[in-house]
Amino acid sequence: MGPTRLRYTMIGFILGVFLVYLKDLPLGEGTRFAAPFYGAGIGLLIDGIILRMKQRKGKEE
Repeated sequence: MGPTRLRYTMIGFILGVFLVYLKDLPLGEGTRFAAPFYGAGIGLLIDGIILRMKQRKGKEE
């Protein structure tokens, strides 16, 4: 796993952990407890989008 991929995954996971502790949000318990894993997945998606944009930019030059 590359350093940027791990970085975005951990940022998403940490943001998901914060959602677990915010009990005032109108989320179900299952969704709230799964939020760290959702955040990690979203971090991986964002990293993939950034990598594709960099690859396209490199091919155009």
